[in-house]
Amino acid sequence: MSVYQDVFDQALKRREEGRQNFINENKENRKKCREMSDEMAIRLANDGEIYRQYLDKQNTFSHYTPNNVLLIMAQKPDATRIGSYQYWREHHASIKKEERENPILILEPGEKYTRQDHSVGTYYNTKKNYDISQTNANWKPKQETIYDMDKLVECIATISPVPITQVDPEKLPAGTGALYDPSTDSIKLHNQLDNGTTIFQCVTREMAHALMAQGDPQYNRDIHGLKALSASYILCKRYGVDIKAYNFDGADNLFPDMDAAQIKQELSIIKHTTQEISRRMDRELRHLTPQRQTEVR
Repeated sequence: MSVYQDVFDQALKRREEGRQNFINENKENRKKCREMSDEMAIRLANDGEIYRQYLDKQNTFSHYTPNNVLLIMAQKPDATRIGSYQYWREHHASIKKEERENPILILEPGEKYTRQDHSVGTYYNTKKNYDISQTNANWKPKQETIYDMDKLVECIATISPVPITQVDPEKLPAGTGALYDPSTDSIKLHNQLDNGTTIFQCVTREMAHALMAQGDPQYNRDIHGLKALSASYILCKRYGVDIKAYNFDGADNLFPDMDAAQIKQELSIIKHTTQEISRRMDRELRHLTPQRQTEVR
């Protein structure tokens, strides 16, 4: 036996212990993440103000899943920009010493696996992130695009997933600016509206309905009303359109008789619907007049 056998045996043991510790920590963190996101989902379902905060945070972290947005809210509700240790290092910043033990945990998809019923699932791993406020990074004001309202109206008219037809106001329910009609798979727009903000708000809501309906003539807008309204709210936030007309404050029981998993599914539909409209808008806006930009301080 080599005189160095013990050295290699100890190194192998430490390696295995490190691997097992990582597996145990990851398992515990996954459990913690599931509990935190479930709790936050139930909270927002019963508090309109928290729900509005969620929509704002989903807009800020538009590339993150609803589950991870819930996790960010649960751990660092004032977060504005997060990244891993490596991310901040690549951006020439370091984590503040006092913040190193306060990471923001999120979940990222890992390897695929096959269940007993032959369906394919995905393992999720926890990832430690830190908000910019937890680093020594120098804050640089983001450039916010200022969109011309006429261009926004022109844009939604062009990219609507269904035809938009202007009609006399008596052909719409009282007080309604626009209405998706599942029987014709089209949007009816009040022909006397001349306020771009109101048009954008009404039409984006109905575009959300149209996308969720997927041409189903039996589509029930009452069931999906909150999701369409929420998608429209996020789009207004994203493109700088006034949001005073949206009021979630004081609302409760937003997702009646739903558990945390079902609530997250509803939030996912909102995200995907918003994302699809936004994708179409961004592509069309690139063809229109370049927009002015201003610093957000």
